[in-house]
Amino acid sequence: MSSRGWRAVALGLGGLLVGAALSAPSVLAHAVLLRTIPSSSQTLAQAPGEVRLLFSEPIDIVFSGVHVSNAAGQIVDTGNARVDPDDDHQLVVALQPALPNGVYSVVWRSLSTIDVHPDQGQYSLFVGVPVATSLAPAGSALAFSGTTPATTLGRWWFYLAASLFGGVLAAWKLVVGPVLADCRPELRAGVHRRAHRLIVLGGVLLVVGTLFTAVAQAAAAADVPLSAAFGQPLADLLLRGRFAAIWWPRIGLEAASLGLVAFGGLEGLAADCALATLPGVLLTSSLTSHGAALPEITGIGIAVDWLHIIGATAWVGGLVSLLVCLPVLRNPDLSGSGEVDPESRRVAEPGDLGARLIARFSRFALGASALVALSGVTQAVFEVGSWSALLSTGYGEMVLVKIALLGAMLILAAFNTWHGRAQLFIAAAHTGHLRVLRRSVRAELALGVVVLAVAAILTGTPPDRSAAPPPIVGQSASSP
Repeated sequence: MSSRGWRAVALGLGGLLVGAALSAPSVLAHAVLLRTIPSSSQTLAQAPGEVRLLFSEPIDIVFSGVHVSNAAGQIVDTGNARVDPDDDHQLVVALQPALPNGVYSVVWRSLSTIDVHPDQGQYSLFVGVPVATSLAPAGSALAFSGTTPATTLGRWWFYLAASLFGGVLAAWKLVVGPVLADCRPELRAGVHRRAHRLIVLGGVLLVVGTLFTAVAQAAAAADVPLSAAFGQPLADLLLRGRFAAIWWPRIGLEAASLGLVAFGGLEGLAADCALATLPGVLLTSSLTSHGAALPEITGIGIAVDWLHIIGATAWVGGLVSLLVCLPVLRNPDLSGSGEVDPESRRVAEPGDLGARLIARFSRFALGASALVALSGVTQAVFEVGSWSALLSTGYGEMVLVKIALLGAMLILAAFNTWHGRAQLFIAAAHTGHLRVLRRSVRAELALGVVVLAVAAILTGTPPDRSAAPPPIVGQSASSP
C-alpha cells in the first residue's frame, strides 16, 4: 500500500476512535477543589474551629496553602495551614477561637504533586448571617489558569529542542545515514558535519531549556516573578518532592546523551546509546502531563502522552533532516562513489539518491504522523470527554485548532511524497521541482513548530471546569 493509502487508513482509524469513544467521562486536571468543610452554601450557627478543603489530587505541602480573613481583610486563621498527614488530598487550617458573626473569605492555593500545576481560588463562609449568593461560591477561580508564559515557553522549548536533538538523530540513523551509504565519502562527510552540528545544538538547547523550565516552574509554584525564583523557591522545588524526582534524571539523561553525540559522533555505539536515552527523556515530560492525572488509568494516560511526544518530535526532527539533505539533491549525479564494481551494484543514476531519500523518509514520516494522529485522538477522548465539551469549551477549541494544524501537516506531507516521487527527479526540471519541494517541506515544518506551541499551551491548561464535577457540598461545622 502507498504512503497516501496508509495515511488514509490512519486517519480513518482515528475518526472511528473519536466517534466510538468521545462519550467517555471527562477527567479533572490540576488539584481541583472538590469539597469544603464547613459548607459555603449554608449559614453556620457559629464559627468553625478549622477549615478543611478536599482536592482531586495530592497536593504539595510547601507550595500549597490557605488563609481565612474577615470582611475587613484581617487574617483570622492561626497561620498553621498544612496538608493532612493522613490524607494528602486535604488542606487544613485552624481558626482563631470565638470569632464573631460575619462573612469570612477563604483564599487557597494548591500545587498538584502529579502534574505539578498550581491552582488557586476563593469562597465565602457565612457565620450567623444569611448566605449571599452574589459572593464567591466554593471553588471559584481567581482568574488563574495554572500556567504562566514562562512555563508555557519552557514546554515549547523542550518540544523543539527534543525534536532538534532526538528527532534529527533518529532520522539520521534510520533514514539519512543508510541512504548516503553509497555516496562519495566527501559528500557523506559534508552532510554528516551539518547534521552533527545541528544535533549538538539541539542537545545544548535541551539542557539549557530544562534548566529554564525549573526556574519557570519554581516561579509559578511560589507565585513569584521569574527573577525571584532563584533561592528558596528553586531549592524547595529541586531538593524534594515529585518534580525533583523527575527533573534530576531528565537533565542527567540529557547531559549524558549530549556528551555521547558531541564526542562520539553520529556513528557507532555512542550515537545508538544517545538515541536510546531519548524515550526516557520524553517520558519525564509525560509523567507530569494531564495523562498522569487520569483516574484509574494513570499508566495508560502516561503511555499515550509519551507516544504522542515521541511521534511529534520524530516528525518535526525528520523534516529538519530532510531540509538539511535537500541541497545534496541539486547534484544527484554525485551520489555514486565513482568506483563501483558493475557486477555488485551500479553507479546511481541521476536522481537515484534523492528518490531513495524521499522514499525512505516517507516511510519514517508515515510512522511518526500515524503515531501522532492515533495517540492525539486518544488523548482527546480522555481529556475532553464529550462532543459538547470539544465544541463548547476553551480547552476543546484549542484541541480543534491543533487537529486542524495536524490535518494541514498531513496534507502537505502527502503532497511532498507525491511531488518528490513523481516529479522531483525528472532531470529536465530538477532544479524547479527541488525548489517547490523545499518550500513545501518548510511550510510543513513551520506548521509543526506551531503545533508544538499549541501542545505546550494545552499541557498547561486544564480541561474546562464546566466538564468537571461540581464541588461537593461541605458538611456542617460540627462534622468531623
